[in-house]
Amino acid sequence: MKMKLCFSILAILIVVLSCGTPLVAHAQLFDGKHEGLLLGIGVGYAAVASGGDYEGSAVGFITSGKIGYGLSDQFSLFLSSAVPQLSLHLGLMYFTDPNSNYYLQGLLGFASSEEDRHLSISGGIGYELRDHVSFELMLGYTRFSDTYTTGINFWTGEVINETSETNIITIAATFNVHFY
Repeated sequence: MKMKLCFSILAILIVVLSCGTPLVAHAQLFDGKHEGLLLGIGVGYAAVASGGDYEGSAVGFITSGKIGYGLSDQFSLFLSSAVPQLSLHLGLMYFTDPNSNYYLQGLLGFASSEEDRHLSISGGIGYELRDHVSFELMLGYTRFSDTYTTGINFWTGEVINETSETNIITIAATFNVHFY
């Protein structure tokens, strides 16, 4: 259900960006400055490693979407969602120099695992290869903690619970298209 919702949101964002951008380009909405409305989509590759009760690693494709607002030519706030992690983050983008193509990015939000949500944090660096096209390297951390029932003591009626904890590190490299 959650996966279908994320794919639906991403599909709507892609349709809006691909159909709507030519119509509003003449209205100076997406003028190339970092101020004002920010819309973005990205695709890339991610490596995930987990340790703790569930150890393992995986690599695969990742997609992301951004919607936000540039408060100045150097500072933007946005909401970001990534698939396949099913995460929602509040992020900020900061260009250290208005004339530089480099920017720093930080995100704080929630990642989902089945029915639970867990705090997730990530940060990284980006480089605008040309207007509206960028490359980002991101490092993320999520700690999953889950308490579950393993049994019931027949004599006392006491419920026996156990807790599992898993630390997840994600490294992602994505190409992005930003409209601002």
